[in-house]
Amino acid sequence: MRTINEIIVHCTATPEGRPVTVAEIDQWHRARGWSGIGYHRVVGLNGERQDGRPIEKIGAHVAGHNTGTIGIVYVGGVEKDGKTPKDTRTAAQKDALLSEIVNLRDHFKIKKISGHNEYANKACPSFDASAEYDHLMMRAGDFVPTVDAVLQRGDSGAEVAAWVDDLAAYREQVDHPFPVRPGSAFDHTIEMVTIWFQKERGIVADGKVGPQTRDEMELALSGKPPFQAIPDAGPGPDTAEAARLLRAALEILT
Repeated sequence: MRTINEIIVHCTATPEGRPVTVAEIDQWHRARGWSGIGYHRVVGLNGERQDGRPIEKIGAHVAGHNTGTIGIVYVGGVEKDGKTPKDTRTAAQKDALLSEIVNLRDHFKIKKISGHNEYANKACPSFDASAEYDHLMMRAGDFVPTVDAVLQRGDSGAEVAAWVDDLAAYREQVDHPFPVRPGSAFDHTIEMVTIWFQKERGIVADGKVGPQTRDEMELALSGKPPFQAIPDAGPGPDTAEAARLLRAALEILT
């Protein structure tokens, strides 16, 4: 089990009162190139608490801070106009969020509760999560955020050399002609081969080696299919509607 010391709270950036299913969120996130839903827990309008991505798996919910965190999302976060950020939590959602946070705190010895807006220039979750929940944390004073380890073009050293070796091993496994020569420099060639690998595995193809790309390489070298947060998810909503909602959420929260 990975080490977890922080909970990060999000909203779905959907209009007040509009129900959202786990399957919908899963579809939105797949459309962004993620391995399905990036949040670990979802709180619906009536306070229903549902599983998203398995907690033992690194999430995809905050750039640079997924390794040591749990992502919780509540449904809502904008006014009925679908544009204006608003704390739309119902009384049932507030109770459910509190219960969820306390349970996770006790199980994982969580030290900090944060809002997505504390790590990014976003309105999400449309309220001050730290102000509301920090009193629940017994050891917040010694908290140090876990920063995701990322390799990218321009880096060098032993970790880069290990990644190059993995790329070479995978290339041989699938018999692809991309040249991968041993070395410890993350140059343009390694960036391009990394992008190729990411496309092969159906994840975000940005040429950077973060938690998701590392996990995919481990699966690939073991001969396993790409990770999916919810493998048995049923069909989602209308594709055009899902795309529209995704664009609206990105405009509001980015």
